[in-house]
Amino acid sequence: MLFAALCGAGISTCYRMAMQDGMPVAMVACTRGLVTLVFLVPWLVRAGPSALATRRPLVHLARGSAGIFAFMMQLLAVAWLPLADAVALISARPLWVLPLAALLLHERVRRNRVVATVIGFVGVMLIAQPTGEFSLGTPAALAAGLGAGLVLILFKTLSSTEPATRVVAWYAILSVLFWAPVTLWTWQAPTLFAMAMVVTGTVFALASDLAASAAAKRCEVGLLAPIEYSQIPASALIGWALFAEQPGRGLLAGTVVMFGATLYLLRRGG
Repeated sequence: MLFAALCGAGISTCYRMAMQDGMPVAMVACTRGLVTLVFLVPWLVRAGPSALATRRPLVHLARGSAGIFAFMMQLLAVAWLPLADAVALISARPLWVLPLAALLLHERVRRNRVVATVIGFVGVMLIAQPTGEFSLGTPAALAAGLGAGLVLILFKTLSSTEPATRVVAWYAILSVLFWAPVTLWTWQAPTLFAMAMVVTGTVFALASDLAASAAAKRCEVGLLAPIEYSQIPASALIGWALFAEQPGRGLLAGTVVMFGATLYLLRRGG
């Protein structure tokens, strides 16, 4: 889960750079789905048509819908907010995961998890240090966190019967089917740099999805969620290095708080 979270910082960075180079949001999302399918071609050829066979199409559809919504909101958030602020607000996902896990998976909401999640989010806010100026990126980032929380829940639901590659493949197919018409409507020729950033971001996204799916299969999602806070300091440093965004004086304090909360959770056994 730590690897998946750190890949998340790379995802936001690459896709933001692609959009800054003129690629529309719909084209970024559609290209991501196409590139993912290209990476999965060897697996699909080796496994044959049965690789996509599933008895849970509605759950795949729900995971795809949640993923499409979350990714669209994520792209808008990283386009409209400083990178660290956007990722910090998106990382409110653990606050959504706890009630969703209790409601949909019937996981027990233990006090240790609630304490670690709330303290971790305090660390997030210390790092982000919102300026107080309203931006549409703020609700977009929070909506992305909600959608991503639902994705993690659905990963857990599917992990009992579906291999991670099948889950990722179905999401890529649904994403292309959804975004292709919009992309054709808003088409403009992308630059080589924008394409390179989307491909690189998709590599990060694919690695993150596979790692998150593997983690969800081995552990309750309520225990995994706070570990995602680790992508915040990485994103803040990237924002400073690539976009000249000052991370703020709360970076070190927030990082210490987040990792302290995670270590507390792990030492108490979840």
